[in-house]
This record gives sequence, C-alpha cells and structure tokens, in this order.
Amino acid sequence: MSRVYHTGGNVVLLTREEIEQRLLAKAEANTGAKIGTELELFVTTPDGKPITFNQIEKLFTHIAADFSGVEKAEENGRIVALHIPDVGDICLEPGGQVELASKPCKDLPELEEANKKLRTALDKAAAHFGLQVKGQGHMPAFMAAEDMPRSRFDAYYRYCRYEIGSRAEELIRTMKSVSSLQVNLDPMGKDFHEIYRALMLVDVAVAFNSVSKRQERLDKTYTPFFGEQTQPLFETLRAGSNAELVSLIVDRILTLKVPFIPDDSAEGFKSSIDVFSSPPTVGELLKKGLLTEEILDNALSLQLTPPNLRRHGVVETRLHDSVDTTEELMAAARMYRNAAYNEAERHRLLKRFKDVDPDLLRAAFNARSSMPQEKLMDMKIGGGLTVRDLADQAALVKPSASAAQLSQHRRLAVR
Repeated sequence: MSRVYHTGGNVVLLTREEIEQRLLAKAEANTGAKIGTELELFVTTPDGKPITFNQIEKLFTHIAADFSGVEKAEENGRIVALHIPDVGDICLEPGGQVELASKPCKDLPELEEANKKLRTALDKAAAHFGLQVKGQGHMPAFMAAEDMPRSRFDAYYRYCRYEIGSRAEELIRTMKSVSSLQVNLDPMGKDFHEIYRALMLVDVAVAFNSVSKRQERLDKTYTPFFGEQTQPLFETLRAGSNAELVSLIVDRILTLKVPFIPDDSAEGFKSSIDVFSSPPTVGELLKKGLLTEEILDNALSLQLTPPNLRRHGVVETRLHDSVDTTEELMAAARMYRNAAYNEAERHRLLKRFKDVDPDLLRAAFNARSSMPQEKLMDMKIGGGLTVRDLADQAALVKPSASAAQLSQHRRLAVR
C-alpha cells in the first residue's frame, strides 16, 4: 500500500487543465530511462503460517544492522520500514508481507544487484529466526494474519467498511493474503504516450497468460466494489499524443475516491471521513476548491489502473503475482524495459496491435477469469487478431521455457 507523500507545497488546483498540465510536466520531465521493482513476499513460520508484527520488527532490526546509514521509519516508536542507501526500501504490508523496493536503476545489471542485496538481506534475517520467505500470489493462511499496526492500513480499512459495510471484511482478508510484483519505469518525455500504450499491452498480455489464485481472490472480493479502478484505460490505445493520453487518465482520476488526506500528524495523514464526513472524489474536491497538489499526488498512488502514472512521474505496472526468485523478477523487468526503452521493440509491438479494438480487448480482459483458457485465447480483439496473438506476443516466459511448455502451462492453469 502506497506511502503518504508530502510535496512540500500546498498549492490549490482550481481547474481540470491545471491537473493535466501537472501530470504532463511529471511525465515529460522524466527522461532518465530508469527502472525499479517492488516485490512483495510472504515471511512465514516453518509450517507456513503468518508471523506477528513483533517478529517482523525483529527482522527489520536484524536487517538494519547489516547496512550502514539505514534510515528507520517508525510509528509509535515501532519500526515499519527501512531505507537502505543506494539499495532501496524494505517495508511492511497489510498482512505482514514484506515489500522489497529497489532504488531507481540506470540499467538491468544495477537493478539485479540491488534486488539481490535486498533479497539476501531478507533471507538471511529470516533464516536467523528460523523463518521462511515465499514469493507467490496468494497464501490463504494469511487471511487470518493479525492487523499490522500501521495507521494508514487502519484508515483504509475504515474507508472500505464505510463504502461496503460488512462485506469489507473479506476484502481486508484479501489485502492481507495477496502479494504482487511491480515494475516501475520513467515515461521519457515526448514518447510518454507510446510507452504507456506499449506497457498496457504487456500488462494485459501478462493477465491473459496466467490464471492465478491471487487474481481469483481479487476478482471475488475487490473487483465487485472497486473494479473500475483496476481496469486498464483501454481507450488510451487510440491516444496519439501525450496531451490526449493525459486527458484520458484524468477522466479516471476525477472519479477516484480519496480515503485519507495528508496532514501534519505523526502518521502524516488523516481519514477523509473525519474531514469531509464521507470520502470525496478528486473531482468533488476540485469543484469545491479543496484539491491541493499534495492530495492529488497521494490520489495518484492510490489508484490501481494498470499501468498507473504515479506521483513521481513514474509509470507503475500492476498485474503480476509475486515471484520467488530474483531470476523470475528480472525476466519481468527485462520484458517491461524492452517495451519502454527499446524503441524498435516498442514500435514493433505498437504496429502489430495498432488496429486492436479497445472495446473488444476490454471485453476479453473482463472475461479472463470466468472463461476456459482455450476459449479465451480465441476471442477476437480487432484487426484480425485474437487474445492468443497478444498473449503470445508479450508472454512472460522463463529463458528455459519453450512455446510448447508455455501452452501446456496455460492449459494446466485452467484445470
């Protein structure tokens, strides 16, 4: 779950045009072509059960001792995250999952080195306490994990309970029991709209290539209530400029409800229910003259649109399950880096799928969890193409996997 972000300014945004200009500036200023990853992992007892916050805090303390200059983030005097200089961050997630977030890296070798350091540190600390580290999308045992003592989690749970009542409890159990992998990239100036469209095609292709327990759980408990926020913006596939793309992104952002807003409390935020009586949308705050840059930047981090333009002007992917090895993580990073930064590869991908019909692709995406895989693969997506064409074009395949093995994996996943 994204952290509270303070911009250092409290400028009020009064028009939609100001929002669009702000997002354009974020995207077009990032030309460093950097890449980073965020990998959530389950740390368990030897018999696969979730561990307590006390055990997690001991893990963090043990890890901090192995590095110099570590900054500890605390709430109420308890450690909830670490910043390791020139490596990345380690932080607590809702069910006690541990997230390893690399620093922004200039290339894949630097990213791999950062991730190896993070994973080695976590594995070493876990082994010291007789614990295990697992990278997988869903662990049912974690539905019974204790509440982690972070006020931001409490505020989001409160928001969910306000919005959907008692049904929120299953959703909260989902947040505790799923883990994902995200790849983050800089949009690169004038090519932002191309990069965004290419990343969306890869994101959707990844979704078509797997039938996972994590996605089934999300479709059961999250999508019925907040599904729009997890939908790719398929209409952006027709965007021919950065301004056109940003306008479509803003359409979605204006509908986003704001669970909490930044303030100067020790936790860094307060519940929007306490301030406004009910959670407002970004659009409602804009109309009332209450939308600050800081609120907008935090709202960008809370939306779940894949891919997501975030507060730092970074595009974040959203559709992966967690993985168990650095090799698998780097395979995902390599695929996304090619789509974003290899101009020839990106243009090939966009040319191949330039006639895809956004409405047909949306229908296939929404059917992916309810339809047999072989039938899904045959669905038409426009331009004479099927889901299979997209799935095969941007499949996340391990280096040793053949096309035949991948096809078998798809069939087995449905069974």
